[in-house]
Amino acid sequence: MKLLSLEIGEQFRSLHPGFKVNFHQLTDKGVQSMLEFQPFCFAGLNGSGKSNVLEALAAIFYHLEMCVAKYRPDSFEKHFNRKKCTPDAFTLKYLTCSSNKKDYVLFLADVVTITKEKGKEPIMKVEPNPFSKDKGSEPRELSLKPSDRSKERAAGKEYLPDLVVGYSSGENEILSLPFIKNRLIHFDEYKEAVKKGLPFDEPETSLIYIDEGMSQAVLLACMLYEDPETTLKPLRDELGIVGIRSFRMNLNMQTLYLDEEKNETSPILYQVEHIIEKLKSCATTWYEQKSGIKGLRDGLFTVLTLDFFVDDKTKQVFKDHFKSSFELFRFFQLLYELNANIINTETKEEVYKSRGFYTDGKLPEAGPEDRVFYFLDYMILKDEGGEKPSERLLREFSDGEHQFLHTMGICLMLKDRRTLLLLDEPETHFNPKWRAEFIKILNSSIKTGGTNNFLKDVVLTSHSPFIISDCMPDNVLFFTRNENKLLEVKKATDLGLKTYGSSVDYILRKFFKTNLISSKSFEDLKNIIDNGTIDELRKAVEDFGESSEKQFLFKKIYEKMEKKDDN
Repeated sequence: MKLLSLEIGEQFRSLHPGFKVNFHQLTDKGVQSMLEFQPFCFAGLNGSGKSNVLEALAAIFYHLEMCVAKYRPDSFEKHFNRKKCTPDAFTLKYLTCSSNKKDYVLFLADVVTITKEKGKEPIMKVEPNPFSKDKGSEPRELSLKPSDRSKERAAGKEYLPDLVVGYSSGENEILSLPFIKNRLIHFDEYKEAVKKGLPFDEPETSLIYIDEGMSQAVLLACMLYEDPETTLKPLRDELGIVGIRSFRMNLNMQTLYLDEEKNETSPILYQVEHIIEKLKSCATTWYEQKSGIKGLRDGLFTVLTLDFFVDDKTKQVFKDHFKSSFELFRFFQLLYELNANIINTETKEEVYKSRGFYTDGKLPEAGPEDRVFYFLDYMILKDEGGEKPSERLLREFSDGEHQFLHTMGICLMLKDRRTLLLLDEPETHFNPKWRAEFIKILNSSIKTGGTNNFLKDVVLTSHSPFIISDCMPDNVLFFTRNENKLLEVKKATDLGLKTYGSSVDYILRKFFKTNLISSKSFEDLKNIIDNGTIDELRKAVEDFGESSEKQFLFKKIYEKMEKKDDN
């Protein structure tokens, strides 16, 4: 899918009514950019509103997913209103192919326009794009309501993204809120499937938030399936990671309360026992502690511990039982979301009714023994210059290394899914070298997941001039406030600024209006240039590092020497 535009119709955070962001353009040049890897980069000072656009997109797709969902838990339904969204008025346009189409190519794509007026339900209209053979036909409206009788999915579902992936390097709780709600809904969806004896293949809705716990599943799936010489090459080159040596996972067979009033319960993993059998077949060794809890079926375990020593044979066994890394990740995602078993109905309702500033800190943090699923002893093979790779626990890695693993792993996981990635400052903990190479590595990682760039769209926020320098001027959007304190967003092209291949110096001057050296040293340098004696100026030449501003020291010394000679 490819975003075209987003217009906000009511105040949302710092986005005022009428605020609009234009993304891809339906022109010959715009079409060409859609077929290449060209992420959108939101740039601007802290608090300029960049992240609010990501939050709005996440909240909008969350609301649309809930509108089309066949299943919504009772505790959620009390607080869900099809006519009320946050933001509550917007127009969103994007280009996509129906999930029912065999080929996913630009010339089969349709323009999807979703309009929501304040206090009304969203409306989806679909029309062929200007390059389609069916261009010119009238827009048609698609229902966003599933059938009540047959529980068939809503017609509009096929035009929503397969995946909306969120990632934030910091504590951006507003961005994560729709994803947190979505996890709780997934849990109750699974619970309902257990209660009714229905199969549960994967969650119905599309939102996935990659936090620390989920990123472990992403990394493991990639390390087991991807090629070390090609797709995983950035991990080896930049982090020295050459493989995974071993890992352990624990599954706790907790009691799932299906109906508390009737005291109706089930072993929580009952619905996926057949998949757990696959994991046992992949494990090097496993053991279980038998259950003695009344009410559980005989023979079920309370705790299952699986140990995996990873070599080529282990990888092949995984591939024999799980057809893709994404299928394996989806199962880990389900297990991870079952950790919500400790969250009571009252807390869930608090989350569901929240319209904004709910923090994930209000959710209870489960200890290992209270979790349904968690990884242990995650051992990575790392080349550190010795005769053979050393074994390092994943938790020993630095914040920057973890961030690198998160973002690269996400891209490798996308494969052939219609995906929107919302990455909030994904390079925060990177060193300058990694920042300079981030877009190149991101491009490489996405391409290895499939050659069809039209399937995916990437929107990221950043303060890094290195990242801006690797983005085309049509795709760099700069956020500022005008004289009325209203937020404005302009493309670098509209500002007459070239970004692609520009130096850090140029971007710092033009975008961030800042000096090329830090403020304190700049002020000290300026003071010496303005007021210093010849001796002080000469000393400053020795003390200050190299910069273009330093040249003014030599100029000032020359001027003072010339003036002294004249006297």
